[in-house]
Amino acid sequence: MRSLRKGLKVSTVTTLALGLMVGCSSTNTPASNGTAAPAANTPASSSAPTKAADSGEKVTIRFTDWANNEEAKSTRISLDAFEAAHPNIKVDYQNVALAEFGAKLSAMAASKTLPDISTMLEAQALKYAESDILMDLSSYYKDGSVTPKLESNKFVTPDGKLLGYSAANEIILLHYNKNMFDEAKIPYPPAETEKAWTWDQMLDVAKKLTKDKGGKHPGEAGFDAKNIVQYGINVSHSQDFFWTPFAISNGGGEVSQDGKELLLDKPETIEAIQKIADLSNVEHVSPTAAQSSGLPGDVGQLLLSKKVAMVTSGQWELVNINPQLKNGLKNGIGVLPIFKKPATTNTGTPMVVYKSTKHPKETIELYKWLMDIEKNLANIDSGVWMPTEMSWYTDPEKIKRWTQSPVHPPEYKTAVIDYALKATYPTPWFFLPTYSRIGDVLNPGLDQVWLGTKSAKDAVAEMMPKIKPIFDSGKAN
Repeated sequence: MRSLRKGLKVSTVTTLALGLMVGCSSTNTPASNGTAAPAANTPASSSAPTKAADSGEKVTIRFTDWANNEEAKSTRISLDAFEAAHPNIKVDYQNVALAEFGAKLSAMAASKTLPDISTMLEAQALKYAESDILMDLSSYYKDGSVTPKLESNKFVTPDGKLLGYSAANEIILLHYNKNMFDEAKIPYPPAETEKAWTWDQMLDVAKKLTKDKGGKHPGEAGFDAKNIVQYGINVSHSQDFFWTPFAISNGGGEVSQDGKELLLDKPETIEAIQKIADLSNVEHVSPTAAQSSGLPGDVGQLLLSKKVAMVTSGQWELVNINPQLKNGLKNGIGVLPIFKKPATTNTGTPMVVYKSTKHPKETIELYKWLMDIEKNLANIDSGVWMPTEMSWYTDPEKIKRWTQSPVHPPEYKTAVIDYALKATYPTPWFFLPTYSRIGDVLNPGLDQVWLGTKSAKDAVAEMMPKIKPIFDSGKAN
């Protein structure tokens, strides 16, 4: 559900607003076996649900998200169908721009005007949970009300409360323009996990696809790095989940998968970060931040322009690639290059329900609907969503249904579906309360590395005295 990643950080307003709420809430009582008793799913306020919630009279519930235009259209289709199936429920759909969503949601929390249900920026989820304003949804999964989801998409607190699962699974992939490979007479990137390029193989291809205004490639005599007209690759690094697959592949990462060990200062992590930065600053096969500012906007436009041949980004980019198919783009998908082992990270926006809802019964009905893949196929067809249920990765008929739209290229089955099952490592925001606070130091701290003005080793060494105490605290706020 990440159609427009722009390196967004959780607003400081969020921390301030949540800090105020933490003082008047209790988060010290773990749910038994991670499952809330029915009473835990009542509103946080002392007022009971309104008469309409019990009598079938028409009620209005608010749903808020940050979907971009194409995704919002698909979501509206799903909501219209929900209202038709539930004539006593009207959904007030509030779509907020991604850049404003974090601050908007925290402002609503501070003014006690939160919606009934919303998507949430992933890094906010455990912050809000620590402030005790989100429902524990364990019981609805335990009793089968909601179909079981992929465990890699589960948002869970350290004491076992289930905030929910991602509305959609997403993994990081290699998107590319097949026409550019055809013109250069270069074989397409591998689409199978077991056949992934090594880092050096990827670099060799990227050099062949990078050209200056005179048609020369990096490494050739006379190559002009200041006048590059076509780049071989753009490895996204605006947020950590874009570069961590390579660190994990190399034997490092941010934290261990059980959340108990900090891995940022491991040599393997530092090496991977440096290799990515070197693509721009040493190898000249990827645009620098300054060079990127002069390139077309989203990934679809970028590939269509032939300014870049390959881009590493999320599966969700298909929603931006889709409109460019009619303009002649022939898109392809490959698995990420590796250092030592195949690895990709998965992301996914949590769908959450707020304890403050006055209509818990109707809100849960909408939650069930939005978490049902069959009810949201428009988002699958547009390319923005991947399903969150195992059957969609293993049942041939469901796979056929999932991949029938033109934006899913022929290699999608092995490059995405099989790859997701074989090589996924969840981004720590699913389980690490300190993730957002670490990111507030880590992401800006790496800016100089990406710019080439500081080594990864030095940048990480400078950040660790700040990051280590945050990690050790175990606190989201």
